[in-house]
Amino acid sequence: METKRQQNLRLFAAAALTLLLAPPLLSDTLTLPAVTSLPVGAAASPFFSDVRVFNTSYTAPVSVTAVYRCFLGGCPGTAPQTFTLSPRESRAFDDMISSAFNAPSTAGAVEFTSSGSSVRVTSRLFSPVAGGGTNGMFVPGLKDSEAHAVSVLTGLSNGLFRTNIGVYNGEDSGVNATIKLYNGSSLLGTQTVTLGPHSGTQINRIFDVVGQAGMTTTNAFAVVTADNPAVALFTYAAVIDNATADSSFVSGAEDAPAPAATSPQTINVNLVNYSFTPGTSQPIQVTAGASTTLIFEATQGSHGFSGISAIGLAGSNNIAAAVEGDPYYGGGSHAAVTYTVTFIPPESARGSTFEFWCTVHPSNMRGTLHVN
Repeated sequence: METKRQQNLRLFAAAALTLLLAPPLLSDTLTLPAVTSLPVGAAASPFFSDVRVFNTSYTAPVSVTAVYRCFLGGCPGTAPQTFTLSPRESRAFDDMISSAFNAPSTAGAVEFTSSGSSVRVTSRLFSPVAGGGTNGMFVPGLKDSEAHAVSVLTGLSNGLFRTNIGVYNGEDSGVNATIKLYNGSSLLGTQTVTLGPHSGTQINRIFDVVGQAGMTTTNAFAVVTADNPAVALFTYAAVIDNATADSSFVSGAEDAPAPAATSPQTINVNLVNYSFTPGTSQPIQVTAGASTTLIFEATQGSHGFSGISAIGLAGSNNIAAAVEGDPYYGGGSHAAVTYTVTFIPPESARGSTFEFWCTVHPSNMRGTLHVN
């Protein structure tokens, strides 16, 4: 029979083996993509980032290392800050960039790395000047899974508001990022920025930068794409009320990458009384970015094509079947008249459907064209 001592030794050995075989806790990183310390006198409006770091565990302390990634301002060298949070402890870092890193008059991002996944990070970026947006803007600590090679920022505004767009590269390699700003399906403009490893930038008043300062909208969006699909970027927008300077933080959501460019395509469109094929029963299907040639040929009657000015597709008033005694041609005979037009559907039209019509029979001969 097993003695009590032997039983204890066996249980101890089993527990020790379990600890040896247990996988180590993986490190977890949360990123604040926008932090700053701009004291009074250093900028037109002072701004600060008050940061809170919280340990959600009820039983285990956790060690956290905070690294400041400065990319705006003088950017002095700063040492990482390591601290331990007790179970359920919240640690306050008011004006963190100055108080913890001694880097006033700079801006950048902070990466918080810990073992396990119990740490949460939040920040309030605000101006203490009365009437200057003292309620500030909430900025969350973002998980690595919230960085994307292609992201979309929705609900952007201009006119009563202004919009700033930020991009942060938390990877160890550099990357180019392209920002495309849209209103509805219309491309307003494009900006490309180069980001080093663990570096970022913010484009203030993005509508002004792309030449659309006078536009008023509350339904714009931006697509941010890394030129290397293996590099994931943190993206955000700050939508700011021009009257109060109150701000809303918009985090970039994962977006679908645009389809790869396709080979040139040619589409034959047949016209009869009173339809386009394809076009009337089913849309003409074209692909954004692909050179497309449309060949309009009538096998009955005389027709026209209105064109679609929104996507740069020109029209014609002269498309006809080969007939004798056509009244549109003075009663004489004529050979068939075809119309060939080549265009490139713009990226801004992707997903949109456009209407066109016959210029001879506009009320009862219509069609649509869809951009994939």
